[in-house]
Amino acid sequence: MSRLILSNTSGARPEPRPQETVERWILARIDAARAEIEAALGRFDFADAVNTLYHLTFDDFCDWYAEAIKPRLYDRDEDAQATALATLERLLKLLHPVMPHVTEEIWTQLADRDSRLIVAAWPEADSSYATDAAALQAVQDAAEIFRRSGVRVPLEGEDLRIFEAVVRPAQSAGDGNAAAEIERLQKEIARAEGMLANDRFVQSAPADVVQAEREKLARYRRELDALSS
Repeated sequence: MSRLILSNTSGARPEPRPQETVERWILARIDAARAEIEAALGRFDFADAVNTLYHLTFDDFCDWYAEAIKPRLYDRDEDAQATALATLERLLKLLHPVMPHVTEEIWTQLADRDSRLIVAAWPEADSSYATDAAALQAVQDAAEIFRRSGVRVPLEGEDLRIFEAVVRPAQSAGDGNAAAEIERLQKEIARAEGMLANDRFVQSAPADVVQAEREKLARYRRELDALSS
């Protein structure tokens, strides 16, 4: 995705100038990931730091942000160009400790580099967009439902535009059975609620397993609400 940004931002300079929700969202996600990585490195949990970087890069940055802004980059939107370069710059700084050679090479292709990436400052904390960290939740839930079942959840405005840019529903039949999906989710919710109501499971299972089950339950409930509305 760095090639996409670099090839469509000639003459632009990195500066956060978000005009759309997806831009504020990626800036929030990058800052949240920075905090998670700092915490993981502080306790020498390198696996957790790499896992955070993986999901930030491939799920958030590549799958959602880059796909959503492609049309604006192709249209030479100056705000989109400046913001894309700023987000890429921050991502490279976070990735550099675990991917030094690749990130250094990409860094040299950014305009007006006054230092190598290895001596560039680590991103500072920036809570300016923290309230947008979950701004794509509805469209991401809709994407999960569609990819799994072919059922379309009604979306409007920017959510609809992002959904169509990222998921490309026109390339799929999209003729899923909404009633069957609702029934499946109800069963999953009942199963998860049963597990989490079991004190033996909650107290004896690893904390990450219990947390994962809670997160799945929350997702199932959101998806059911989306389909039932």
